Amino acid sequence: MSTSITKKDNQHYSMGRSFIQERSNHFWDSYSRFLIRFSWIILFLSVFVTVGLTICFLYFMQIRQFDQTAFIVQNGKAQKNAHKVQELFGNDKDYRVHQQMDLYPALDIIIKRKLSNNSHHINETNMLNNQVIDEIHSLDRQIQSIRINNSNNSIQYNFAKLCAIINHACVVDGNYLLSDKFRRDALHLPNIPSGIYFDSLSGANGLASFIFGKNYRTMNVTTPEEDYHDEEEEEEGNIPEVKQSNLAEIVSYVPLFRLRYSLNNSNDRMHSLAIQWEREVLHYLNEKFQSSLIHISPSTSTAITDIVGKQARDEGPLMTIMLLIFFIFVGFFISIEGNFHTSVGYLSLCGVINLALASGATFGLLSVLRFEIIEPMALIVFAVAIIDSMRISIVCGEYHRIIKDYIPISSTNVATKIDIDKILPSIIKSSRPYFLATTLILMIIYSILSFLSPMLCTRYLGLTLVLYIFIDYLTHCTFFSACLVITLKRIKSRRHCLLCHHLPNDYHIRDRRKSLKETIFKKPKEFLTNIDTIFKKIFTGFLCLLSIGFIIISIWSLFSIDTRLYEDKFLPKNASSLKSYMNTHLEQYDLGPVIMYVIPQPIDYENKKNQALIHRLVEQCLNESNTNKFKLVWLEQENIHTILTSKDPMSVRVTPYSQNDIIVSERNNKSMIKASRFYCQFSTSKGDRHDIQTMNNMYTYAQESSIPSIFPYSFIFSHYESLVQIRNEIYLLTLFLVITTFIIILIIFTSFTKALLIFLHVIALQTGNLTCLYLFHNLTFNFADALWLYVIPIIFLDTLIHGSFNIFESKWKYNRVLLSLIISLSIFSLFSIETYIFHIIRLSLIYETIICFLLMNFILPSWYYFIERMFKKSKDKTKIPAATTTTTAAAIIDSNQPLTSGTEIQNLVYEPNGNMIGSI
Repeated sequence: MSTSITKKDNQHYSMGRSFIQERSNHFWDSYSRFLIRFSWIILFLSVFVTVGLTICFLYFMQIRQFDQTAFIVQNGKAQKNAHKVQELFGNDKDYRVHQQMDLYPALDIIIKRKLSNNSHHINETNMLNNQVIDEIHSLDRQIQSIRINNSNNSIQYNFAKLCAIINHACVVDGNYLLSDKFRRDALHLPNIPSGIYFDSLSGANGLASFIFGKNYRTMNVTTPEEDYHDEEEEEEGNIPEVKQSNLAEIVSYVPLFRLRYSLNNSNDRMHSLAIQWEREVLHYLNEKFQSSLIHISPSTSTAITDIVGKQARDEGPLMTIMLLIFFIFVGFFISIEGNFHTSVGYLSLCGVINLALASGATFGLLSVLRFEIIEPMALIVFAVAIIDSMRISIVCGEYHRIIKDYIPISSTNVATKIDIDKILPSIIKSSRPYFLATTLILMIIYSILSFLSPMLCTRYLGLTLVLYIFIDYLTHCTFFSACLVITLKRIKSRRHCLLCHHLPNDYHIRDRRKSLKETIFKKPKEFLTNIDTIFKKIFTGFLCLLSIGFIIISIWSLFSIDTRLYEDKFLPKNASSLKSYMNTHLEQYDLGPVIMYVIPQPIDYENKKNQALIHRLVEQCLNESNTNKFKLVWLEQENIHTILTSKDPMSVRVTPYSQNDIIVSERNNKSMIKASRFYCQFSTSKGDRHDIQTMNNMYTYAQESSIPSIFPYSFIFSHYESLVQIRNEIYLLTLFLVITTFIIILIIFTSFTKALLIFLHVIALQTGNLTCLYLFHNLTFNFADALWLYVIPIIFLDTLIHGSFNIFESKWKYNRVLLSLIISLSIFSLFSIETYIFHIIRLSLIYETIICFLLMNFILPSWYYFIERMFKKSKDKTKIPAATTTTTAAAIIDSNQPLTSGTEIQNLVYEPNGNMIGSI
């Protein structure tokens, strides 16, 4: 009974598969006839539409500068909490740095003594020197004197007109260094236990850990003082008694000074002027400022973005040159295939034109729809260019494989021997279905990713990629296919290349001499054919096990890749001043972004239990490994009873240290604390997994606390959330890619074996590339390489799918593109490239190409041989009759018959061994 059911299921499956193949063949046959009949119309119509959209792109394009804010998770916890903080405490632009919710324009300068030699003796590096202090005053005057013009040059602005103002004075963090009190006390500066230095006359202040760094030193000194003495005792010749005073602790060594000029950006116009001023000052300090005493390392809010963006734009043409070199080599390798008459090297040029038309049409349509184009979208063009090159190579390879069986063996008229109606469908069926499968896979996964992603940048990128892949496939089916048909017509009419003169009828006679391929590779082929079957099993089994081990290690390593907000390698070599600033900040400071805990609703602050809960949260924060000992809790310095009962203004009831940390409302002549906040601080801002874990712990502590609705916030949280989202989306992208590939291949080609093979090889390719980058180059998920990591999975998917269904055919059509890419990347390596993302692109393409080469030429054939042997054993055990066995084996393992219909030309094209037999 079960046997009959199994037979019926197999029959239904075979009938369903035959029906799908029949309908597919009918569609591609109709498509081929349509191309042959209207090739020139299709060519001109596709050119007209794509060129029109390209013109729209040039006319309507809006290119927006890209920075890491494009990755902000708009509806994430951090952004929601930021809105709550702003609703409670109002505009934060004129507050102190730790109260602000974003990184506003500012000029930050770290100052060290300039060494006359390589000696780092303490006396040579100590900043507590009157001449050094005078030089810093001179630097301050130069900075504040720099002016910029507004858009129409009618008004000039200096720092005093743009600065952030508190208490009617410009905010310069660390301005205690510029005070007269510091000048007087510098050589005998007392160490303040609280670390807060304050000049009551000028209001200047400074936090020791900020203005001196963490490595400043103190020492204890004594000052001799005479006790009260009597003049009569002096007259009697008695010596007055001298008593030692108590020890005094002073600051004896300071390795650096730091100043931060905060700017106001209360509106968009002032913000743009502030950005302009900080850029102008940064340019002056890096290019024009000179001093024999001090060395400065300045930075601004836009410094990293500006220098990385400028370097990328300067080196962008080198990427274009590399792409041109790649096209040249691909065209060369394609052109040398075939003979003087059948060579179609110029189809490579048609492929380049196809890429240009598809690119122009895609971005033109986006411009018409008023989508902004971000700069990194150029990476998509680079990836699609590689895809198009592979598709052109595959089409040309299939063309040469099929056309050689139409070369006449006698001098009869060629026109009667070459039948375009049979050749074109064969070429299309051997290439186009696989391209369609790839297009569907990529459109599905990037549509899903765009729908799920909360980041505007990746959403735009995903939608652009979906549109680009679709339009590129359409142009390939219209423009490039029309070029292919015209090429076949040229061959049928015996035209040499693109020239008009006719070739003689007997030019097509097949050369009977031994080809170079037969001469060179005959003995290696015989040797490989005669290898013992047991050795083949062992060797292929070893390669299969090796690939499985590689996949497991790659997946394990993939989850070990860390995130990073900043690394020194992000900056080019010529950014020495900015690198010095960042390195000094990491080495000399334990100051990271401030974390604020916000209580958004009234509670009883006089209750000892609530006070204990607040101090408990602060203690938990201080105990984290990635936080320092800074805390600012208004409960420790304010009198709650005075705040709630006094009738004085709030500026009197609350000390300056707690201004705008307490929101007091008046109801029924009674004061009530509506909201409040207190602070702790990160010690770093690397953005690695430890910083992210600390952020998550802050959320956990707030949720576990009994204080109602309390939540943590720091402006760095939104960036950390974005890094986590980038990492998760790259994992999801890899997962969606392999699953969608398996499902689409199974549905379109109804082959579980092929779907499983491609599934394994896609995993190996994608995870292997990231693993190599991680193990050999310490890859991290960051804002610099995120978009490229989103794009790179699309590149060799065509290759794996087509190669899996054409295992026995020549791999040259794939290898020549891989070889061209390796050559162009090697030449690209000769250029002095300093942009981080270009290094990642080069390295990732090298590893991706090498892995793809190994998969296509060694691993995939080994897996196929292994599976073939398994099915052969299965057939022998079930003792199926010979005729049925042959049919079943062909249906299961024949990689070259996914869409055949049984016609004469298809039997020639889809032979199980991949070889062409007979002639037409």
